[in-house]
Amino acid sequence: MAVRMNRLYTTLSRAIVGLALSCTHAIHAEEPQHVPLCMTDFPPYVSEALPDGGSLTALARRAFAAGGLAVRPLHVPLVRALQLARNGECVLMAVWRSADLDAEFKYSLPVAVVQLGFFVRVDQKGELPPDATVAYQRASYLPPELKNGKYKLHALADTRPGAEMLKRGHVDAVFTERETFEYVLRQQPNLAELIRWQAPGLEVKQTFMAVGKQHPQAEYWLELLNQEIRQSRMETVQTKSSSVRPQKKRAPKLKS
Repeated sequence: MAVRMNRLYTTLSRAIVGLALSCTHAIHAEEPQHVPLCMTDFPPYVSEALPDGGSLTALARRAFAAGGLAVRPLHVPLVRALQLARNGECVLMAVWRSADLDAEFKYSLPVAVVQLGFFVRVDQKGELPPDATVAYQRASYLPPELKNGKYKLHALADTRPGAEMLKRGHVDAVFTERETFEYVLRQQPNLAELIRWQAPGLEVKQTFMAVGKQHPQAEYWLELLNQEIRQSRMETVQTKSSSVRPQKKRAPKLKS
């Protein structure tokens, strides 16, 4: 009964907030009926190959639906996604903050926490040598360790080919997000057995959705996204709470 009431409350909350936001921003006659989403390949969060386009795409679809808006997915490489978002032509679905991006974008609440680091061949012993060649996604965030000239950097439009490059010895490591690359490797078992995560990782980063600061609907779109993020967090907590059954108290033993 409590779970049903919580679900009803969540549904009503979404409807009320969506109506309020729609009324508040109804004066914006230029508001588009479709919100473009720049979707780079970032499984399991964002991917054309996943149901609903991945968990973040599904979240964005729910968020904008609450404001009476549909979404229009644009499947593009990261470089192109950043260019479009800077020009106010789409919402960035998943990005890691940096000083450069902070100057150009406004962000949603965090939508994921990820590990960044190296994938290497299983026969790699110890740390990477100073002259190692490291593949990375062009335009992606790079930690200080990769910016100081310690390694030779090899830019890729997408890190997925990095697995084959590792196998062939064309690069010594791939810098990327752990869960995404492990997902890629699970699709290619012949490569997965040859490649491993190099522990410990280099950095833990929060992932955000983002809208260009100059976009006239930036605040409205982000408020819709943030409301859905809050609701999703609440549902997760409620689900976890309902799955924990209270333990029965044992009757005290009688003293003889």
